[in-house]
Amino acid sequence: MKRQKESKKYGFHKMLKIGLVGCSKEYYWYMILMFFSVFFNIISTYSLKVLIDILSEEIVIDTNLSDLNILVQGFIYCFGGLEFLLNNKWFFAVIILSLAIISSALIVIRKFMQAKFMSVMGKNFENLLFYHVENLPYNKIKSLKNGDIIQTCTTDEKTIRRFFCRDIPLVVYTGCIVLIAYTILLITSWEIGLTCMALMPFMFIYSFFLIKEVRRRYKTVDDSEGSMTAKIEENLASVRLVKAYNNEAFEISDFSRYIKDYKGKFMHYRKMSAFFFSSSDIFVFSQIGLSTIIGVILTYNHYQNPMTGITLGTLIISISFVSQIVWPLRDVATVLSNLAKASAALERINLILDEPLEDVISGIKPPITGDIEFKNVSFSFDDSNSKGDTIKNITFKIHSGETVAIMGKIGSGKSTLAYLLNRLYDPSKGQILLDGVDITKIQKRYLRKNISLVLQEPFLFSKTVNENLRIVDHSINENEIKEATKIAQVDKTIMGFEKGYDTAVGEKGTTLSGGQKQRVAIARTILTKAPVVVFDDSLSAVDTETDFNIRKALKERTTKVTSLIITHRIATAKDADLIIVLDNGKISEIGKHDDLIKRDGLYKRIYQIQTKMV
Repeated sequence: MKRQKESKKYGFHKMLKIGLVGCSKEYYWYMILMFFSVFFNIISTYSLKVLIDILSEEIVIDTNLSDLNILVQGFIYCFGGLEFLLNNKWFFAVIILSLAIISSALIVIRKFMQAKFMSVMGKNFENLLFYHVENLPYNKIKSLKNGDIIQTCTTDEKTIRRFFCRDIPLVVYTGCIVLIAYTILLITSWEIGLTCMALMPFMFIYSFFLIKEVRRRYKTVDDSEGSMTAKIEENLASVRLVKAYNNEAFEISDFSRYIKDYKGKFMHYRKMSAFFFSSSDIFVFSQIGLSTIIGVILTYNHYQNPMTGITLGTLIISISFVSQIVWPLRDVATVLSNLAKASAALERINLILDEPLEDVISGIKPPITGDIEFKNVSFSFDDSNSKGDTIKNITFKIHSGETVAIMGKIGSGKSTLAYLLNRLYDPSKGQILLDGVDITKIQKRYLRKNISLVLQEPFLFSKTVNENLRIVDHSINENEIKEATKIAQVDKTIMGFEKGYDTAVGEKGTTLSGGQKQRVAIARTILTKAPVVVFDDSLSAVDTETDFNIRKALKERTTKVTSLIITHRIATAKDADLIIVLDNGKISEIGKHDDLIKRDGLYKRIYQIQTKMV
């Protein structure tokens, strides 16, 4: 509940805070070590100025150190003094090599840290998204495209993670460069230092105006890729249907539309992105060129009048510092492009994270025996294109331990009743009472534990039969599992497999037949020991005899179970204590088999048709 009371909006700061759980030390130490790495690299570069000035005899034994700038004085003092450096010029090689080794070691350490916080941050983001998707209300998950969810949890998550792990450190690195190198550059030659920044404001202004278009185009690319992912996911899920109807050529042709759309939008985005990167290089080269021209003029002036201008060593390291400064600044400008991509990705992520989680823990936990009553219940889907309610003014009562069959045409609202009872949806009007208690007051988790739903197309995980059965309760013993599979008439089938209960069923249970999957799902439901069981046409893939044996075994259980069986079979429905017939969302008939076949209604017509077919 605490999570639900938090602010819904996930901004960059909130996402970074979540991502750094378990790796914040590595992340911040990475930044600190980056500063020292930059510092040692710049000192190594600056040593070249002192060396060149010594070799060109700008600095000699009788040079007054006070005439040199404070940085040169400090360098000479730290590395043995002027006389030592003049007599041991080889020591500069030791200085440069040592600083390079230290910088390289820091880079290696930083890479290990980066690997750590990138992997941990990825785990945190993926857990956050998966947790949120798993806990969204059923109707919200149903309204989202699978491809969009997959795209958000993979590509968009990686875009956000790369922004935090690469782009933000790049900004920090640039800050370190500007802080150290630019300070040294100003002290060494304030003229080149000021020239160095002359064009940078124009580059950032230019980048700011292009960035909105880059962001807009990237979002269209992201959406297009999500549609393409959805198409792939749909085809993988329907591969048997495609094969059965020889529809491969059509699907390939149809998929080409998605590829063409993605290609067009991607090229549209990449052209803008490429133009942005290449055009920003103009500012960089212009800045280096301008600084070089000023530096050459100042150097020429020095050799005309030693009291003015700068030395050759100063020119060389100044231009080196200019390059070290303007290229990272250019990269920071391109970070704006990545920020646009990250913003678009965060918008898509927030489409999921902004949705409130389903509250499954609030409510009461009354004793449940299985008395069910629908009182004037109506329901319509929020996204329904049709006018009016899907089910209309439904009223009936079921006593504990009774078996009730629900029949009707396709689309008459049979499955909707099951979903309402399980609170996957809530009624638009009316009440559903469970043992006299309005189910909206009952805790959803508790309700769903006591009302077990067996779907028409049961889902089995890519695990063994035993693991699929134990999903309901990992503490279930083998005797209970075998008893449940006997009731579901699948125990002999399982034992006929080479590995028995340890047989892997394959992805979505593809290694089992439709009837075998349904019976395993029924056994799994029996293991819940729920007082109310709803079979949503889940006996359709088994033969009539097996259907009868399963229902008979359920009746013979010592525990009273209220059973709702959604079916199209008269053979399944006729032994029920009550039969409810739906037509166009309304109850058209209700009663027992012997009564209903005497009336001229939908049930009698179904009975006559199925009797003639036998």
